Amino acid sequence: MRPNVTINKLNGKLGRRNPNTDAVFAMVLSAPEVAGDGNLKNGVSYALASQKDAIAIGVTAAYDTANTVLVYHHIDRFFTRNPNATLYFLTAPQTAALADMANVANAYAKKLLRDQQGKVKYVGIGRNPAAGYEPVLANGLDSDVVAAVANAQALYQSEFTQFRYASFLIEGRSFNGTAAAAKDLRTLTAPNVSVTIAADPAISNSNAAFAGYAALGDVLGLISLAAVSQDPGELDPAFNLQNTGLGLFTTAGLSSNQDINSYVDADLDQLNDKGYIFPDVISGLPGFYLSDSHTCSAIGNNDYAYIENNRTIEKAIFLARTAILPKVKSRLKVDPSTGQLEDDDRKALETTGKKALEKMQDDGDISGGIDCYVDPEQNVLATSNVNVEIAFTPLSIGRQIVISIGFSNPFKS
Repeated sequence: MRPNVTINKLNGKLGRRNPNTDAVFAMVLSAPEVAGDGNLKNGVSYALASQKDAIAIGVTAAYDTANTVLVYHHIDRFFTRNPNATLYFLTAPQTAALADMANVANAYAKKLLRDQQGKVKYVGIGRNPAAGYEPVLANGLDSDVVAAVANAQALYQSEFTQFRYASFLIEGRSFNGTAAAAKDLRTLTAPNVSVTIAADPAISNSNAAFAGYAALGDVLGLISLAAVSQDPGELDPAFNLQNTGLGLFTTAGLSSNQDINSYVDADLDQLNDKGYIFPDVISGLPGFYLSDSHTCSAIGNNDYAYIENNRTIEKAIFLARTAILPKVKSRLKVDPSTGQLEDDDRKALETTGKKALEKMQDDGDISGGIDCYVDPEQNVLATSNVNVEIAFTPLSIGRQIVISIGFSNPFKS
């Protein structure tokens, strides 16, 4: 080529983000405050669009080091997994337990959700205990974890009554390393709560204080990256926990501070059956993927046994309610001879309900089959109540795919 100046036109440098209300998440951590005006204060909600927003309130890698905590770490890992997410962030004093932060009576997770008035779709809760903390183990975990699961489910139910829909991920701290002794989370009745015991050994081994940590930021980030109908453990490179270039999960472990390779397959099968979310080794694929998207509830006779089930139905509820809400206290015509709703008004409600979920079908989050029905025989004049029934066909997840393969002899008839 002749001597010249070559131009490479860059893109994506303005920091513009892909708008996505599905990826509005939150994190509640115990952590020390940062001195100075405008810096981190406990009990205050902060909106973070990137690591820079955390740095602006004094939460930095140096803050983590000085205080022997994993706060910036979890935020950094969250945004590394999904740079397009929004993260609302609130801290509690280091004396607060996981169960305290999830308690509906305390101004931590409850306050954050109330402050954001339904914008937050998912909340991670993690703990940075003060120096000298010794976990009390029960059923193979820090007993605080199971107590937090129950409180988080109660908080979910409280928030649901206020038309705010957000499920929870709890940091499964201090797993004792024995699968047989681990609490069976599938025996709990907390379908809107999950527990992760995943850990990056580079973090676990960096300080004795972090030996029992779980990778809350990584797992929460992968959940936010997934579509609402998608298992965040899907075997797609985007969901690979390992990033050798950034030094993330070059090996994988559990919150027992043991490498995943120290466990036999039977142990990992048992942990999976008990509903834990952890890094899994997939033969034939490099890196590590989340074992699955379990919730703390039984699989049988339960529509909400997996995270994507909850995210899908919560999105449907939000869209349907938002669309139909303007109809509240509106005038509805009734047939003067029967007292039943006029067909035009009834069908208008049905059309509104159907259209509300069409976006989910367009986004590929449901299979289709959207139906909305308003019973024409309702006595609205007597009750002032209008019952609207909406149904749709969800997507399925192929958790087990069976391949039948063998030899073929063309000579054989």
